[in-house]
Amino acid sequence: MITELPPDTLFIPLERGGMNFELRFDNSDSAAISLRELSAEGNASKEHSASLNQVLQIGELNFALRLENQTWHSEILAYPNSTPKIASSTRRRYIPAVVALALITGAVVIALFWLWRTPQKQANELGLLLGNDNQRFQVLPGRNKTLYVAASNERDVSWAQQVIARGENKEPAQVISIERENARMTRWLADNYPDLAYYRLQMDNPRLPQLWISRQRAALNDVDRQRLSQRLLSQFPYADQISVIAIDDATVIRQAETELKRQALPYTRQDHAGGVTFVVQGALDDGELLRARQLVEEYYRQWGGRYVQFAIELKDDWLKGRSYQYGEQGYIKMSPAHWYFPKPL
Repeated sequence: MITELPPDTLFIPLERGGMNFELRFDNSDSAAISLRELSAEGNASKEHSASLNQVLQIGELNFALRLENQTWHSEILAYPNSTPKIASSTRRRYIPAVVALALITGAVVIALFWLWRTPQKQANELGLLLGNDNQRFQVLPGRNKTLYVAASNERDVSWAQQVIARGENKEPAQVISIERENARMTRWLADNYPDLAYYRLQMDNPRLPQLWISRQRAALNDVDRQRLSQRLLSQFPYADQISVIAIDDATVIRQAETELKRQALPYTRQDHAGGVTFVVQGALDDGELLRARQLVEEYYRQWGGRYVQFAIELKDDWLKGRSYQYGEQGYIKMSPAHWYFPKPL
């Protein structure tokens, strides 16, 4: 399997002893550089700090780093003349290596400047304009050279759009929200997978969205699921991966019932083709009505409303204001000679 490389990957030809590695820069401290050696599988096997204007070695590769506005230290300019002198024949053989090192060093310097202006750098600059508020915004570089700002709600969407309009961004930027992306995904699935039984696109981490589908009603094998994941990924250029997760219908229903019982709300369950409806009914007071609405909003935010739905049916309390209720049995004195024993709603 061919590993997908980041768009800012730099290839340095080396005859032997090559090793993959990453350079990470801290925007708050330009001198703080982290160097990560990568294994053949692309996993980090060793990480240590790297200094500017100092000879670094990764495998058989020697190189140095500096910022654009810095000059090379004398040790770098004299490298490798600082090593003990050797015979002229050996020195002649060493000349190609010196030339190669100079070329590699120059390439790394150019790469350093280029990496400094990568989409991630642009994303960090835009994040700074937004106040670096990770609770409200996530700035995501897209594969289409567009920066995406994931906002937590519609109010933050409006605020981010104003910031982008006033800013001087070199890269185009677009503000997205979970609800808008779910609506867009719903339209796309309706056109391309009209019979797919799914719940919702979960975007707690916009870089790694998850499409939750029904284990019982969505007949997708592993190959179909992988194909769907890849097609969805093409629709979300800011995502690194989109997982398709199968969940039991019983789990989705059970969570709804558990929340209704926890809130002590009166309800009835109605099973029908393609879903379940919970009807919250009765003479609800203001507190119960508020809890019911909050429950429904929170449930839909997590699971959507394609399979489990809620309905609220309010009943007027025709006894309200007419009399008082006495005793645990619920009998009500309507008049001096009239008592009413209501059935529970």
